[in-house]
Amino acid sequence: MKLKDIKKLVISILDRPAVKATLVILALTVIGALVVEVFESGKNEQFQTFWDSVWWVFVTITTVGYGDKVPLTTAGRIISVGMMFVGIAMLSVITATISSHFVTKKIKEGQGLEDIKLKEHILICGWNPQGEQILSTLTKEGSGKNGVVLINQLSEEVIADLLARFRDINLKFVRGDFTRENILSRANVKSASSAIILPDTSSGIGVPGDERTILATLSLKTLNPKIKVFAHIVDRENLSHLRKARADEVIVSDSYTGYLLANYIAAPGVPQFFEQLIKGTLPYDLIRRTVPDELVGKPFTELKKYYSKSYEGLLLGIGQQTEPFALNDLLSDDYSYLDEYIKRKFEEAGRGIESNDQVKISINPGDDFELSKHDFYLALEKKSS
Repeated sequence: MKLKDIKKLVISILDRPAVKATLVILALTVIGALVVEVFESGKNEQFQTFWDSVWWVFVTITTVGYGDKVPLTTAGRIISVGMMFVGIAMLSVITATISSHFVTKKIKEGQGLEDIKLKEHILICGWNPQGEQILSTLTKEGSGKNGVVLINQLSEEVIADLLARFRDINLKFVRGDFTRENILSRANVKSASSAIILPDTSSGIGVPGDERTILATLSLKTLNPKIKVFAHIVDRENLSHLRKARADEVIVSDSYTGYLLANYIAAPGVPQFFEQLIKGTLPYDLIRRTVPDELVGKPFTELKKYYSKSYEGLLLGIGQQTEPFALNDLLSDDYSYLDEYIKRKFEEAGRGIESNDQVKISINPGDDFELSKHDFYLALEKKSS
């Protein structure tokens, strides 16, 4: 830290009312102790040393009044009266300042104006009726242990209700437009682990579109390239724009409506199963667990044996999670003919220069399927009572 920065820091600290009041009290303590020492030393056995005088001043200023040391001279008693009034005034200032600081901080938190200090937290950008279901799921799965930050423009009454109902996930609130970098910075986006972007209805202006979702994705990835962005869009035609903005996963409204509606006729029971599973009305939960270390490198049949001994449920399949990569990260800074050739072949094969395939699900893979350290498994298990 430079000397200029240290100077600014010291000045900012000294400029605080509580610090000023504390310094005044310390100065008065030293001055009062010196004056009492002059008048009482040699005349009062209770004031043998300078530290006896300091002790007396502290006891007097704080209005504790132990009575173990009492000035006997007229001048000493006059000084005592002055110390009492000064102590009452200074302590009132300090108490009021500290109280004001906490009250102001609480008000700013409720209004969404406080800077967030969380790390590895989750951002929920925008708000709509699906927001509460997201918070409920994060609470149930214990995924919000590092905190969840809402970024929207809901009323203070609604936010207060949400903060009260979802205390288990350390819920915080930032008011403002989630496409603006200064609002995202206030939510500490650089330290966030993931973000969910919803078609926003919190502003109450018009029908939510995908433009702000695309812009928010670009802003999030610019401020924190490592953040995982999961976006919900309304129009399927904007899917390519979200991919170019490097969203990790995208959900399109009504993506599965056609499938469910058709199966109400073609396969009754199938849509009801999915509906009840998602709503949580079934007596079963969909569980995700990591593959145990001792099973890494072994075939899927070993996981079947392990699961049947350890749990009661239906083992569904394996999920493989990999980190996305950009081909540009592998190519040299000054493209050679070989780099251009590799890039062209990827494009001819219908593959972009960036890969966003992070999770692949294999339902009931073959018994010889080899498990890896990045795998997890899915199971349908009865809810614990």
